[in-house]
Amino acid sequence: MSNTIATRVSGKVSSRGWAIALGLGAIVLATILLIVYLDRYRARVGGANAPTPVLVAKQTIPAGTPGTIVTGSLMYAATTLPKKEVEEGAIADPQFFVGRAAALEILPGQQITAADFAASPTTSVDSQITGTQRALSVSIDSVHGSLAQLQAGDSIDLYLGLGGGQGAQSMYRLFKPNVKVLAVPGPEGGAIVFRVDTKDAADFAFAADHTQMYFVIRPVVGAKPTVRDTATAASILR
Repeated sequence: MSNTIATRVSGKVSSRGWAIALGLGAIVLATILLIVYLDRYRARVGGANAPTPVLVAKQTIPAGTPGTIVTGSLMYAATTLPKKEVEEGAIADPQFFVGRAAALEILPGQQITAADFAASPTTSVDSQITGTQRALSVSIDSVHGSLAQLQAGDSIDLYLGLGGGQGAQSMYRLFKPNVKVLAVPGPEGGAIVFRVDTKDAADFAFAADHTQMYFVIRPVVGAKPTVRDTATAASILR
């Protein structure tokens, strides 16, 4: 009886040992397979197929297009390509466009490279407008404000002086808020150039010829919406 019990116990212990051994073997095998997989994955990712960020043109970028227009109009898209497909000098950071202009025409889907853009200090008026935007010149005789402090790139609020003739009451009112100044008169004189939309161009032209314009300079950042106010002799003396 005792021999039978001992045999059964020995058999159970032996079976348990085999189960443990098989379990450990499976763990070791899985670990080896995982290591092999990770090594192959690292080799694949770190090699010619490594995903690499690049910028590609979303539309045709004509030669001479300033970088500010490229970024402002989102004429590019960010993507990734296998390292082996990335062209030499490919650009991945949009900041590269700052202070540069397209040196040649870039076609849709084309990778943008450093050779495609050349350093450009251009501040020409036509490089600062796009789409329905237009540049309109106004004589400084028609505009009052702190001209000595005004610089190209400033944003201003424009007011108009109206009336005052044949017994009519004079009034001053906001004409257009947040108008971008593209150019200011140099030492040799000239005009102020405003950026306007085509739908507003005729209004600006009429106002320049038939009213007195006044401007106030807006903050560079954090400007709040301008209150649309009208002032008359009666309103300011209340």
